[in-house]
Amino acid sequence: MKINIIEVPTPMFSEFTLGATPKASELSEKKVIRIVASHETKTRINTSMKLGASNSGVNFDVEGFKTHYSREHSWISGEYQEKYYFVKSKKQGLEQYKEYVKEVVKDVIANYMKLELDEITIELQADKVF
Repeated sequence: MKINIIEVPTPMFSEFTLGATPKASELSEKKVIRIVASHETKTRINTSMKLGASNSGVNFDVEGFKTHYSREHSWISGEYQEKYYFVKSKKQGLEQYKEYVKEVVKDVIANYMKLELDEITIELQADKVF
């Protein structure tokens, strides 16, 4: 799968619907997904995927990248969630984050959405973090 990354600025406003699930049909039609990076702490980066009205955290442990494990309680679902925040450091900057995002998106498309796409464009919104 060919993955294109386009860096986009953070919009003044954005919206999502609480509890909305990402629709695979929308991704297979548009072939564009937005990844939003935000600070969890000074060095831990929270990664979210926005697709249509949904907004989902995609903080996965990816081999070859330093991540920080956190087990947190979700007040919405009432369950505990395991998160692996990307660790920003001198060795892991924007270019490494882009590679991390590519791996995360591949995992989401193949294992969660069960899609096979030839090409996808990632709109990376990370200007406030890097």
